[in-house]
Amino acid sequence: MTDQEPANFDLKTVALMREALDDAWGCLPHQQRANSSRSLLAERILKEAAKGERDRERLIDAALAA
Repeated sequence: MTDQEPANFDLKTVALMREALDDAWGCLPHQQRANSSRSLLAERILKEAAKGERDRERLIDAALAA
């Protein structure tokens, strides 16, 4: 997102991204949560949403990919 103009999201999209973040965090085993950060997951979701992605499952997949 740093190479582009800042993304603007409507309230529906923000709610979708928040749900995707909560779901992605919930998918991580407790030990992996200790080694991960919610902000890293959120960053991945934001990047995909900035590209136009609005599918919840794909946002979750993007957050967990790494």
